[in-house]
Amino acid sequence: MTDKRRAWAVMAVVFIASVAVAVNRFKVPPVLPVLMDELQVDMVTGGWLMSVFTVTGIVLAIPAAFLLNRIGLKLTGLVALGSAITGTVLGATASGASAMLAGRLIEGISMSLITILAPTAISQWFPSRERGLPMGIWAAWVPVGNVIMFNAAHPLLNAFGWRGVWWFGVLLASAAFVLVAFVLSSPPDPRSERNSVTAQPGDVGRGVLNPLAWLLALTFGAFAFSMLAFNTWVPKFLNDSLHIELAAANAYASLMFVAAIPASITAGWIINRLKDRYRLLPVACLVTTILFFWSFRLGSVGIVVPYLLVLGFVSNFIPTAFFTLSPETTPRLEYASLALAIVMVGSKVGATTGPPATGAILSSSSWSVASFCLAMVMAVGTFVSWYVARGLRAQ
Repeated sequence: MTDKRRAWAVMAVVFIASVAVAVNRFKVPPVLPVLMDELQVDMVTGGWLMSVFTVTGIVLAIPAAFLLNRIGLKLTGLVALGSAITGTVLGATASGASAMLAGRLIEGISMSLITILAPTAISQWFPSRERGLPMGIWAAWVPVGNVIMFNAAHPLLNAFGWRGVWWFGVLLASAAFVLVAFVLSSPPDPRSERNSVTAQPGDVGRGVLNPLAWLLALTFGAFAFSMLAFNTWVPKFLNDSLHIELAAANAYASLMFVAAIPASITAGWIINRLKDRYRLLPVACLVTTILFFWSFRLGSVGIVVPYLLVLGFVSNFIPTAFFTLSPETTPRLEYASLALAIVMVGSKVGATTGPPATGAILSSSSWSVASFCLAMVMAVGTFVSWYVARGLRAQ
């Protein structure tokens, strides 16, 4: 197999592994009403069933960059998928909320590792002039995982109950585990320019003191807070407020992820062609902020589909911009993976707090108030993204 064919095989495997992790991450929202009823939990705990997945990621995001450098691509991938399998099996056999939360916590290790593993593998196997397409394809892993789970969940729920959804996640992660074991590897030439993207442990002090990376992390955190909160609660909103049957509500919710798949690739194409590439992030954040103001205010079924398609397309310019810009916050290439890890810390903090905080708001207030709060959090991220864009431009 030529190096180029091998590179694309590696890219395909890390994409499949990433999708398997995303499917397991998002298996809670489509069955959340059933899960809350069977486990006898309130809305705040229901939100934690989604967001506790990211708690481990907050702790492991920065160490994951150095773990990968120490144990290599394949072993990192096996640990990531092994944690997804272990945590999902624990959840599938859980009889109460405590065991389910523990399983979700273990599953979270997979997200911490895969978000560092996949872009690093692509950077190692593809020279800089050829990374755009594979990175753009990989950036669609979260929406692809969402589309799969939001559409598979209800048939599985009807046939096997909510535990069938968890066992489906186990099977998918196991298949990805086998692919990683047989296909994923580091490039044959360890001295290649393609391998110069990983920071060394001695660089921690200098790499961590990177104000632009931390500001970018704050923006990503605001985005993750609002987006994951919306993803978690939108099926219940459609079911409660617009009286849409749960299966249809899940299908509607998946539309934003369908729109996100071409958005990820389009965003990468635009970034490479804009004269001022830094303006894309604050513009996308601003439009997303406006859209979030209407997130739980939709008054009729007729506007649900266009709203979700527009939100899904516009908002998914943001992650692609983050993955592209985060290495540019540091002046030295060997700090790139550390900068990415810092940005992912912000994302995971936002993803952890968004669903339960919104659940608490819904418990004591209304859907309209929740919409306003999501928009305000995103507005803070928009302001910070404008400041980051100025800083990157001035470098």
